[in-house]
Amino acid sequence: MTVAATFAATLVDEWARAGLTHAVVCPGSRSTPLALALAADGRLQVHVRIDERSAGFLALGIGAATGRPAVVVVTSGTAAAELHPAVVEASYGRVPLVVCTADRPPELHGVGSAQTVDQVRLYGRAVRWAAEPGVPDADAAGSWRSLASRAVLESLGSPPGPVHLDLAFREPLVGSSDALPPGRAGDAPWHRAVVPDREVSSTEVARVADLLASPRGLVVAGAPGPDSPAVQRLAEATGWPVLADPRGEARVPHPSTVAAFDALVRQPVFADAHRPSVVVRFGQPPLSRALATWLAGSQARQVLIDPHGGWWDADRTASVVVAGPPSRWAHGLADALAGVAGGDGWATSWRRAQDRAEAALASVLDASPALTEPGIARRVVADLPDGATLVPSASMPGRHVEWYAAARGGIRVLANRGANGIDGVVSTAVGVASATG
Repeated sequence: MTVAATFAATLVDEWARAGLTHAVVCPGSRSTPLALALAADGRLQVHVRIDERSAGFLALGIGAATGRPAVVVVTSGTAAAELHPAVVEASYGRVPLVVCTADRPPELHGVGSAQTVDQVRLYGRAVRWAAEPGVPDADAAGSWRSLASRAVLESLGSPPGPVHLDLAFREPLVGSSDALPPGRAGDAPWHRAVVPDREVSSTEVARVADLLASPRGLVVAGAPGPDSPAVQRLAEATGWPVLADPRGEARVPHPSTVAAFDALVRQPVFADAHRPSVVVRFGQPPLSRALATWLAGSQARQVLIDPHGGWWDADRTASVVVAGPPSRWAHGLADALAGVAGGDGWATSWRRAQDRAEAALASVLDASPALTEPGIARRVVADLPDGATLVPSASMPGRHVEWYAAARGGIRVLANRGANGIDGVVSTAVGVASATG
C-alpha cells in the first residue's frame, strides 16, 4: 500500500502546485487511497458528499464559479456512472473538472467481482482527455506528476471541460506514503501551458466589418461575451442596440441595453418594423426562442464571435464564425465601424421601445401583490446585493430571469446552460457558494 499511498499523495501535491483549491469526495472503499491523501494534505478544501450525482454537480459549480477545476473522487462501479450527467454538462458548458474514478485491478474484471464495471472511456466523447494509468507501480513513479499536471491543463484547454482519470487500486487500501517523487523547483507544477496572446489583426477585423457595415445592426451579447465597456463602446460607435443575456456582462443599465427583447420581438408591429440587416452575435445565444425565430427570419447577415470558435448556430444563419477574444473583437469592430449609423433614429426607436416595455413589466409585475414566477425572478434579480451570484434553474426560471428582469450591474448569473438539463441545479448552486462564500 505504500506505493498506492505515495501515488495518491503525489497526485494531490501536483494538483495543489497547479493551484487547485477544492476536492469533492464520495465515501467508498476503493477510492480510499486518494481520499486519505486529500485529507492528509490539507491544501485543497475537501467537501464530503454521500451522493455521487450531487457531488459531480457540486464540483461543477465550483469550476463554474472559479474557472479552475475541482477534483471529484468516487469509488468504482455505478458510483462512477452517477457522475455522467455532471460530466456531460461540464463538457457542453465548458466548465473545467477533474473526475477521478477508482477502479478494480485487472484481475478482478470479467469474473463477477462486486462493484466492477468497464470504466475505460466511460464518459465517451464528453471528456477532453482520459487516462487509465493502471495499478500504481513504483517503476512508473516518474510519470505520476505528469499525469496529475496534464489533467489540470487538459481541463483548462480550448475549450475548457472535464477530464477523466480512471485509477485502479489493489488491496490493502490503507497505508502510509513514502517520499514523493521530486517535483519542480519552487513548488511549480510539473507542466505549464503557454498560450500565445492572440492579437486581433486589423485585416481580419476589416474583413468582418465590411460584412457588418449597416446602420440597422444589432448586437446579441450572449455568454461568453465581451466585457461591459467593450460592448458599450461598440454600441456607441455604431448606434446599434445590445440585446443582452443575463449571463454575460452586457446586461447593465446603459442607453444601448435592451433587456426586454423577448417581449419586444413578440409584438408583430414592432418586430416587422425593426428587422435588422446585420447582426453580430457573441457566444451562446439567449434562451428566447422568439428571438431566435425572429433573427432567423430577418434575413440579416449574421456574424458569430466566440473565444473558442463554438458553433452556436442552431438555425444555421451565421455567415461567418470567428474564433477570438470577444472583448478585443468588440473594440476592433468599434474602431472599424465607427459612424456607420445613419443618424440616431434606429437607436432611439429601440431605446424608446425598451423603456416602454420596462414600464409595462414594472406596472404589471412589480405592482402585483400575487406571487408569480416572472415576478419572483424579476424581484430576486432586483433585490440581490452587489457581489451576489444567482444560479437560476432550468428551464423556466432561467427564461424568466432573461425575459422579465430589469438590467442591473453588480451581480453575476451562472447557469447550467451547456446541455440545459433540469437536474443538478441545487448541487451546482451549493458548489458556487462553496467556492465564492
